[in-house]
Amino acid sequence: MQNKELKKTSSSGGLIEIKDLTYTYNPKSPFETRALDKVSLTIERGDFFGIIGQTGSGKSTLISHINALTRVQLKGKVNDCATVNVCGIDLTAKKPDLKRLREKVGMVFQYPEYQLFADTVREDVAFGPKNLGIGDAETDERVREAIRLVGLNYTEISERSPFELSGGQKRRVAIAGVIAMRPEVLILDEPTAGLDPEGKRELLALFKDIQLTTCPTIVMVSHNMDEVAECCNKVAVLGGGKVLGVFAPSELFSKRELIRSLGLELPVAVELASYLAEHGIPVRPECLTEEELLGELLSAYGGGR
Repeated sequence: MQNKELKKTSSSGGLIEIKDLTYTYNPKSPFETRALDKVSLTIERGDFFGIIGQTGSGKSTLISHINALTRVQLKGKVNDCATVNVCGIDLTAKKPDLKRLREKVGMVFQYPEYQLFADTVREDVAFGPKNLGIGDAETDERVREAIRLVGLNYTEISERSPFELSGGQKRRVAIAGVIAMRPEVLILDEPTAGLDPEGKRELLALFKDIQLTTCPTIVMVSHNMDEVAECCNKVAVLGGGKVLGVFAPSELFSKRELIRSLGLELPVAVELASYLAEHGIPVRPECLTEEELLGELLSAYGGGR
């Protein structure tokens, strides 16, 4: 990987501000592993921010610091100069306000449907708001809105057991339980894992709607570069516990050697557009999505008339 390909990140003014964060698993043991190494990252309000990298690059450890599932290591002066500030909450403080953080940051894990537990869909989605101390009337309003936002019918589904639903419906109910808390930041960890292509498309469209209506800032970890190209306005590349750069998708996917060095594949539309352009078809090789590529082809061959 060539250093000249990498782009420095900014370090001020963000909704999420991380500077010089280091984290080591099993310190001072034969299994010691440095998962994060002086990571600095800024995520602005309104970003749909992607995080990519090989397995073991530090992605999961990084996002777990954003909602304090993993706490900043302060012993031994490892992070004495580090900054981890999320929605105005200083997570390097001895006693950060974790209750307020849970109100501000929601997280959708891989296979979130495995976290369903209540007897009815309504009770499951209501669990988060009730835990925040929200009153019954507002909780009911939030539950109805969240179920509607994920594309389900409240009347038909609210009193059913979540375990009787289809796999796709279960995942939507689990997501509704997170957005019912109305977080400012929504963290998605491989959110389409295990879904068929149609299910992935529907869920990505759902997240775009959620960003517009409910959670203005989304952070998504994904191995699927098609998803990153379609959804994200910025993408952080991690490798060996370090931030190797932050790019706009168009810039990132022009760096083929960088993507391949991470063991990742270019978006299908990028590969196809490049192939077509090389063979004389009048399309831009930097098309990122299937929709963009189709538009180019329709424009070139008069299909839009």
